[in-house]
Amino acid sequence: MSERGARPCVIRAPNHLGDVVAALPAITEDGSDVLVVRWLAPLVEMAGTPGDVIAFDRGARGFARAVAELRQRGYGRGVLLSAAFSAAWLFRCGGVRHLRGTATDGRSWLLRERVDPESLRPLHRIDAYRVLLGREAGASLEGPGGHRLVPPAAAVARWRALLPSGEAPLVGLVPGAHAPARRWPVERFAALAARMGSLGIRPVVMGGAGEVALTARVAAAAPAAVDTGGRTDVVDLAALLSLCDLVVTNDTGSMHLAGAVGTPTVSLWGPSDPGEVRQVGAPDVRVTGPDLACKPCYRNHCARRGAGTLLAEAHEECMRLIQVEDVASAVEAALGRGAPGV
Repeated sequence: MSERGARPCVIRAPNHLGDVVAALPAITEDGSDVLVVRWLAPLVEMAGTPGDVIAFDRGARGFARAVAELRQRGYGRGVLLSAAFSAAWLFRCGGVRHLRGTATDGRSWLLRERVDPESLRPLHRIDAYRVLLGREAGASLEGPGGHRLVPPAAAVARWRALLPSGEAPLVGLVPGAHAPARRWPVERFAALAARMGSLGIRPVVMGGAGEVALTARVAAAAPAAVDTGGRTDVVDLAALLSLCDLVVTNDTGSMHLAGAVGTPTVSLWGPSDPGEVRQVGAPDVRVTGPDLACKPCYRNHCARRGAGTLLAEAHEECMRLIQVEDVASAVEAALGRGAPGV
């Protein structure tokens, strides 16, 4: 990248897919340059942000290159949408002295403007990022909203040619999640895929490079299923999601990306709080299962052991209490085939 002179402000984007999608309204509204991990940079570019998108790689070499780029550009101020210490340290090493961000991960001494993370807790993530950028909360979170992404036409055409044609609805299944505690059991996703196949619904199973075995297991349950596990980068994933009539998903990045490209979702909730992190951008049917005293716990790994409240085992009880019948009913209702069963 060539030097374009000193800049007033640079934003450090979050590190995870769903968080970047949630941050896009605030980023594009602000218009500053954005530093973002390389694999997520196409999302920010698709959003049409007015500022430059600076992609960087993780690891020591990527850190050094990002430091050099920041110093070359000479930013006076930085806003950290990532809560990690490393994000603040990268900016300080890059010569960005005036930093605003949450007082988290032992980095308060690096910040000029400290934001109490508890003050953001009641807000949806979209509004939390607005506040971090010094703006007022005020996102429209009821009905379609958020930031609509338009995947590249070439990627959409490529996936349209690879997917089966016909009148059968295409329903995406996302059985994975970054956090183990937010994953609905794989055998239930497989049972749902089989149920969908018998109803004339074509399952399209999605997952990252590390989830190939997971998606294969789900797809094997329905002979008509299409297994795309490990075959999509973030641009391909956006294109594939946009071609689905509906997506059944755990609380994970694909849920947010589906909403951003305008595809309705059936979302499965256990330890997370939908009020804080539900997708915004398309209709969503939330399946939560029975109430438990421990919900929401916000944990990525379930700490419960021993006897459960309603089940024999407490571990990941909130996700295991979600029944296939309830999700199948939500799918049919979302497709306009019946009344909601949740």
